[in-house]
Amino acid sequence: MTTVLIVDDSKEMRGLLKLCFSTAGFGILEAATGHEALATFEALHPSIIILDLTLPDMDGLEVCSHIRAKPFGTTCYIMMLTARSETQDKVCGLENGADAYLTKPLDPQEVMAQLRAGLRTVEDRRNSLQDPLTGTFGRRAFDLLIEQNVARNRRYESGLSLIKIEIDNFRAIRDTHGSETADMVLQEFSGLLGRNSRQSDLYFRMGGQEFAWLLTDTDESGAAIAAERFRNAIQSHQFQGAGTLTVSLGIAELCHREKSSSLCRRADDALDRAKQAGGDRIERSQAPQKSAAYG
Repeated sequence: MTTVLIVDDSKEMRGLLKLCFSTAGFGILEAATGHEALATFEALHPSIIILDLTLPDMDGLEVCSHIRAKPFGTTCYIMMLTARSETQDKVCGLENGADAYLTKPLDPQEVMAQLRAGLRTVEDRRNSLQDPLTGTFGRRAFDLLIEQNVARNRRYESGLSLIKIEIDNFRAIRDTHGSETADMVLQEFSGLLGRNSRQSDLYFRMGGQEFAWLLTDTDESGAAIAAERFRNAIQSHQFQGAGTLTVSLGIAELCHREKSSSLCRRADDALDRAKQAGGDRIERSQAPQKSAAYG
């Protein structure tokens, strides 16, 4: 069942929208504040969000920005709801990740038309952003989410670290055990990465045997601890049909005003050093050159 999250401090407005959506067969979640909305989103991942621009604890634009920085936030459909109708308000909402903008008083037919459009959009986004083999997010999702998290880091000055990961000697696994076993290894590996990630972390299959792990609110030292924990988890795991494996990892922490392209390049360079040193190791990146990395 498709779930709709209604975020509005007006009990009457939530009740009106709830009646409309529930009679159409949708599951309904409610939140009266921004913090309540974020907690509900993190726990239950609704597909559609109706989000009031004005909330008692934080504005809807901030809530929208936080949601878009999360993995499931890339696929959900967000409709901003407000009593205002100025063009600038609509532009701000769309720039912060909203998909549609609805003005009170609402036209139920318009709301339902937007909802139907939202369902199609959610399905298309999931199909395009998900890696079909492992079920994790893929490279396109990474490109979207790293930009959103770099922007969030600049706004809130929270730590952000990127770990690039590659399974050592993966070609030998495919050559020795076959493509079916290699695919199962990738699926198991992705599951292990998910289980070793915090709820706030983001992880992606970038292609082949390469993965990316984005750790929010985390500096380089914290990322190194997480990387070492994951390296040990891989070492001690028995992969079906392939036995034990090792990984190489490269870490880079986002610097002040650094571009996402520079962060990725530094993590890739650190990963290359780990591989060149024989694998089964972690390398940290050096600070970027200001002229090339900052914008």
